[in-house]
Amino acid sequence: MSVRWIRRGVQVLFLGLFIFLLFHARREAGWLPERSAFLLRADPLTALGTALAGHGEGWHRAIPALVVLGLTVVLGRFFCGWVCPLGTCLDATDRLFRPRRPAGGPARSLKYYLLAAALVAALAGTQVTWLADPLPLLARVVSLAFYPAALATRGLAAPALHLTPLRHPGFTGSLLPLALFLGLLGLGYFAPRFWCRSLCPLGALVGVVGRFAPLRRRVQGDCTSCCLCEHTCKMGAIPAAAPAQTLTAECILCYNCVACRGGHTQIGLTGGQPAQAQRGTDTRKRALLASLSLGAFYGVVAVTGLGARRPLHGRLIRPPGANTRDARGRLRRMPESELRDRCVRCGACMRACPTAGLQPASVEAGWEGVFTPILVPRVGWCEQQCKACGQVCPTGALQPFSVEEKSHVRLGLATVYRDKCLAWRLGSEYRRCLVCSEVCSYGAVEGWQVDGELRPVVVADHCTGCGQCENKCPVGPAAAIVVYRSE
Repeated sequence: MSVRWIRRGVQVLFLGLFIFLLFHARREAGWLPERSAFLLRADPLTALGTALAGHGEGWHRAIPALVVLGLTVVLGRFFCGWVCPLGTCLDATDRLFRPRRPAGGPARSLKYYLLAAALVAALAGTQVTWLADPLPLLARVVSLAFYPAALATRGLAAPALHLTPLRHPGFTGSLLPLALFLGLLGLGYFAPRFWCRSLCPLGALVGVVGRFAPLRRRVQGDCTSCCLCEHTCKMGAIPAAAPAQTLTAECILCYNCVACRGGHTQIGLTGGQPAQAQRGTDTRKRALLASLSLGAFYGVVAVTGLGARRPLHGRLIRPPGANTRDARGRLRRMPESELRDRCVRCGACMRACPTAGLQPASVEAGWEGVFTPILVPRVGWCEQQCKACGQVCPTGALQPFSVEEKSHVRLGLATVYRDKCLAWRLGSEYRRCLVCSEVCSYGAVEGWQVDGELRPVVVADHCTGCGQCENKCPVGPAAAIVVYRSE
């Protein structure tokens, strides 16, 4: 069996593992929930962006990413060719496009400019790597678009525990990441792995770290310049004018080039001519400085509020895991800026939510908080016995907590609209309805005798803002009891 077939098998294995962990993170027992984000934690760009944004505490979360970077120093850009699940998807779909067109030289450097801008913005205090990081990007598509469809069409909810809903209403805004994903696949029309060649900031990061790796392509003997290696290289790492050379920052060790008719091409730790390795990154100083300046400008604007930041939306209800602990170990609400910098919008918490109440934010959180998780009670409530969101988060944007602590976590506060509530109507229009009181898991909605009738009243000290009362309220389309964010 050739190394190329071994590589394909490893790619399929990691893609299958990635999807398996995403689809089964809902289970609440055993080891699976806490380890479902393992591959996301192995993403060096996610770890670096979060650390530079000033929220690198909990270094144990970055251990898988550090291991990947350590291997990259020796093996080069192997992650892109052997592990990355998005790269596997691109390899599978690139075969649909013929003829293949080579990517232009200047396009290759775009990914380095994107990486520089994102890291400088993170250093200024704003984490934006989630926009183009391939692992969170693919996780977002699988979680928000493919997962609900799979539950609806294949009945994948059956193996999970009793908290799994019988139906999944889907996620708002799921068409946007799906359209982006399909667009990335469509870029294969212009060149194989066009995304990896020209745009992927994670590829740029591991390319820079691994460009001095001893494991690389080497040419033995007299090269006949047949250019077969250059034609089969999916990354354009072999210059057409000099097929004996290799751009080490672009090579992903796919082993396609070893199909050389004369057997002159090998990949190994020794042999070959040292001059064959071209370790440059094909970047221009002016363009690099421009990208650094742009990233710094955006980071400063976002952090200082020069961009006319709006007050927090009243319906911006965060999950129970959006908390940190003080020196005594007590939970306190995580600042909005910290949550946004930690969150990579992978959708893991939304996928794991048993009621589908966690949805991607849009206008509620503004541009900086788009696709971060918010609780939408009318879709689903925060189940009292569930702690999945804090278990599956790969970056610490949502922290682990116990079920016992959940009663002390204030997500929001319910408010009864008496003009809508059936039980607050007067005279003949009165209806005895105490659904909100009956379903409340915390006893925060009580039935009080007011004007001779039993009417629901919210006890603020007991209300956690779980949203179950709003979800079950029979008044529609807008409920008569609504949960709002509490400060």
